[in-house]
Amino acid sequence: MTTEPGGRSLQRRLLASMAAGFAVLLLLISLLLWAYARGAANRTYDLLLAGAALAILERTSFAAEGPTVDLPHSAMEILALNPDDRVAYRVFSPSRGEITGTAALPEPGRALDDAPHFYDAEIDGTPFRLVSQGRRLTAPEGREWVGVQVGQTVEARRAQQWSLFLNGMAGLAVVSLIGLGFVWLAIRRSLAPLRQIERALRHREPADLSRVEGRPPREIRGLFDAINGFISRLGQSRALTESFIADVAHQTRTSLSALQGHLSLASDATGYDEMRARVLKADRQAQRTVRLTNQLLANAMVIHRSDRGSLAPLALRPLVRDTLAEMLRDSRLRRLALSFEDEGLGEGGDRIAGDPVSIREALRNLIDNAVRHGPAENTVVVRLAEAGTEVVLSVEDAGPGIAEADLPRATQRFTSISRETAGSGLGLSIVGAVAEGHGGRLELGRSRLGGLRAALAFPRLMALLLFGVWAAALAPPAARAETLNIFSATDGPAMAPLIAAFEARNPGLSVSYSEFQTLTLHRALLDVAPGAMPDLVISSAMDLQVDLVNRGLARRLDLPNELRPPDWAAWRSELFGFTFEPAAIVYDRRRLAEDELPRSHRDLASFVRDNEARLSGRIGGYDLRGSGIGYLFATQDAIQGPQAQRLAEAFGRADLRSFCCTAQMVEATAEEEIAFAVNVIGSYAAAFAADRPEVGLHFLDDYNLVMTRTAFVPLAAPRPDLGARFMIFLLSDEGQGLLATRTPLIPIRPPAGVETPILHQIEAQRGSFLPIRLGPGLLTYLDRLKREQFLSGWDASLGRAVDGHAP
Repeated sequence: MTTEPGGRSLQRRLLASMAAGFAVLLLLISLLLWAYARGAANRTYDLLLAGAALAILERTSFAAEGPTVDLPHSAMEILALNPDDRVAYRVFSPSRGEITGTAALPEPGRALDDAPHFYDAEIDGTPFRLVSQGRRLTAPEGREWVGVQVGQTVEARRAQQWSLFLNGMAGLAVVSLIGLGFVWLAIRRSLAPLRQIERALRHREPADLSRVEGRPPREIRGLFDAINGFISRLGQSRALTESFIADVAHQTRTSLSALQGHLSLASDATGYDEMRARVLKADRQAQRTVRLTNQLLANAMVIHRSDRGSLAPLALRPLVRDTLAEMLRDSRLRRLALSFEDEGLGEGGDRIAGDPVSIREALRNLIDNAVRHGPAENTVVVRLAEAGTEVVLSVEDAGPGIAEADLPRATQRFTSISRETAGSGLGLSIVGAVAEGHGGRLELGRSRLGGLRAALAFPRLMALLLFGVWAAALAPPAARAETLNIFSATDGPAMAPLIAAFEARNPGLSVSYSEFQTLTLHRALLDVAPGAMPDLVISSAMDLQVDLVNRGLARRLDLPNELRPPDWAAWRSELFGFTFEPAAIVYDRRRLAEDELPRSHRDLASFVRDNEARLSGRIGGYDLRGSGIGYLFATQDAIQGPQAQRLAEAFGRADLRSFCCTAQMVEATAEEEIAFAVNVIGSYAAAFAADRPEVGLHFLDDYNLVMTRTAFVPLAAPRPDLGARFMIFLLSDEGQGLLATRTPLIPIRPPAGVETPILHQIEAQRGSFLPIRLGPGLLTYLDRLKREQFLSGWDASLGRAVDGHAP
C-alpha cells in the first residue's frame, strides 16, 4: 500500500467525524428552517390572494337574472404585485353554477363559508396556490352563497421560500465553520505526537529497518506497535525479494553452467558419435536457457506494461489472427492441429481497452504451454466470444491438463506442475499478470478436449460503438432546410424587412409568415390542432397575449440582460415587447388648425361637446367588438379616470363612426370623411401621414397610452430554438435599428444615433407617454362578464344597441 501526497489524514478523518455530527444537526435545523420558510412565504403571498378575493366579493351582487359580479381592476392589480406568477379565478354560486372566470377550478374539499381557506392544487399539471371564500347575498328567494376562488402559480413563493431558507442556512454554515475551526485546532494539538513519529521515520536511511524506539502516549501505543510490526514484516519482505533475485540468478547461472559443461564435454570428445551426442545435449540445454531468458524478460515486460493508463481501444479478432499466423511458421507447430473460432461474435463486439504487445505475449505462452505439455499430435482450439460485458479469449488443448488440486499454484513463479515437461514455471504467471493489468481475470479449468482450458476475460469497450450516431448528431445545421413558422397580427409589409434580414443572416432558413387579426389570432391559438402550433406568436393586443401566456402556452426564455426590454414590456420571462407604439390622434389639417387641437382628455371631451354640430359623424374610433387593440386602449382609458366616460358620451352625441383599424381611419381622414380619429396606433399613423401632408399627428399633454407589440415562443412549438433566435434578433441593436429605419414600427430601444421624425416627436413629449404594463392586470377586462358590461356601457354611451346598430 502506498501513501499518496494529499491523501486522507487522521486529522481530516477526525474532523470529518465532527463535521458529520455538525451535518446531522444542520439537517435537523434545516428541516425546521424549511418548514418555517415555507410558512413565511405562504403567509406573504396568501395576503395577495385574500385581498383579491375580498375585492371580488365586494363587487358581487344580485341582479334580475341572478348573481353577478363587476370584476374590479384592483383585484388583478393586487395579484400583479406578484409579477412572476400566472393567475386563475372563478366566481360561482353553489346553487346556480358558474358565474364567470376559469371553469372547474379544483375545490378545497370543504363547505363554503365567509372565512378564507387556502389550499394547494394542480391546474393542467401546474402547481397552484388557491384561496376559497364565500359571501351571503340577499336574493328574492332568500339568502344565497356566492363563492370566489383565486389562485396563483407558486414560482414566486417558492423563490422566496428558497431565499429565506438559503439565507438562514448561510448563517448556520458560517457558525458551523467557525466551530469546526476550533475543533481543527484542538485535533492538531492532540495529534502532535504522531507528527513527531512521522519526522523520525522520514529521516531514516532506506536500509535502516530497526525498530522505532520511544515512549508514545497511551492513546497511540497500538499504532506505535503496529509501525514496528510493519517494519519487521518489511524486513521479511525484503529478505524474500532478495531470495527471489537469488533464485533468478541461480536459475540462470545453473542453466548457463550446464550449457557450458555440455559444450566442454563435446570439445573433449574423441569420436564423432560421442561429440554429436554431447552437442545435441548442449543444444537442448541452450533451448531451455533461451526459453528461461525469454520468460524472465517477458515477465519483466508484462509487469512494466501493466499500467492501465497506457491501454487503448483494441480489436482482439485481428490481433489473434495475426498472432496465430505468425506462430504457425514455427516448425514445432507443424504437427499441431491449431484452429481459431469466433462464431457469434458481433460486429465491434471484440473491442476492449488493451495493450497488443502484452496480449500477444499471453497468447504465445498459452499455446507454447499446450505444445510443451501435450502429446506430439495435439489439438489446440483458440476461441473468441462475447460473455455479457466481457470478451473471453480462451485456449483449449487435448493434453493431460492440470489436476484441480494443483490449479491454485499453477500461476506461481518458478512453479512447474509436470516433472516430465518441466519448464521455467513462468508461463501462466505471465498470463495472470496480463489479465490483472487489463482489469480482467484468468480462469483455469478442464477443456472439452480433455486437457487444460485457460480463459482470459477482458472488460468490453462499448463507448466507441456509438461514435457514428454521435457524429451524425453533430452534423452542421446549415446542411438541413429549416422553416420558422410565425403567427402574427402585424401587417406583413411592416415585418418584411425584418424577415428578409433574418433569412439573409441564417442561410438555409426560411420564414413562413401567417397574418391574422388580433381576435382571430387569439382564437386560432386556443383551438390549434396538435402539432400545428407556430414557433413564434406576435400581436399588438397585449391583453390577449397575456391571456395566452397566463394559460401556460408560452416557453420561458433566458435573454441576455442587454437585450431585455423595459420591465413594463416583459412578463414572466415568457412574453416580451419589442416596439413602442403610442395611441395618437390623426386629424384633417384642412378642417382643424393645430392651435385649436385639445391638449388633454378633458379638453378633448369639451372640444367635441362645443363643436358637436360641426363634428357630427366626422369622428372616428375603433369598433371595440371587432378590434382587440381598440378594446385594449378603451379599457385602459377607463382605468385612468372618469374622463373616459365623458368622452364616450360626447362621442355618442357626435355620432362616432367605427372602424376596424388604423389604416381605415387614416384613409378616411385623408379623404375628408372624418375630421379626426382617436386612439390610432401612432407608428402606423405617422407612416401614413408622412405621405399625406393633409393628415396631421397629434399627442395629448396629460397622457398618451403606449402599447407594445409582443412576442412569445409557444411551449408546444416544433422549433422553439428558431422562435427564440428570431426573438433575439428583434430585440438586438440590428433588429431595433431595422424597425426604426425600414418599417413603420417604433423600436422599444432605439439604437444610439438612429433618428426619425416620430422618434423626435416622442422625445419632445417624453413625459406624456404612459406605457401599458404587461401582467395580470390586463386580464380584468377579458373576463366574460366584465367585457360584456364594458361593451354594453360603451354602446349605451354611444346611443347604440348591443348588436352595434342604432336604436
